[in-house]
Amino acid sequence: MSRAAAPEPQAQPQRGNPDGIRARATDHAVRRYAERALGVWIEGMDDGAAIAALRARGINVGAIRRKLSILGGLGVANDATAVTADGLKLVISDRAVVTVLAKKLRQDLTSLNEASAAPAPRKRTILDRDYAGHD
Repeated sequence: MSRAAAPEPQAQPQRGNPDGIRARATDHAVRRYAERALGVWIEGMDDGAAIAALRARGINVGAIRRKLSILGGLGVANDATAVTADGLKLVISDRAVVTVLAKKLRQDLTSLNEASAAPAPRKRTILDRDYAGHD
């Protein structure tokens, strides 16, 4: 009895993408994924040269492209303009993942080591006189 070969991961249907539709992953999206997900920065180059530099550093560009293609395929299959996965936002245009955005971090203006100042006392109004004791 022969066993059927297991389908490759990209051929398996996904919930929300039963046909296994793939998006095209642009060089720019691969570069931004490397920067924002892997922390590998390439400065001062166009996207094509940055891809070559990533390969020279030993980054598996093909695996990144496959991942973006599969995740972006969910958006393409559902007519979405973006997909959020792994804390990143994949922007989709014309059936392609065109860039990868990092989750916005809320800037905390006070340091964790500093005690915050007590709030200023509330300014009293005429209503305080008329309704004394109802703070």
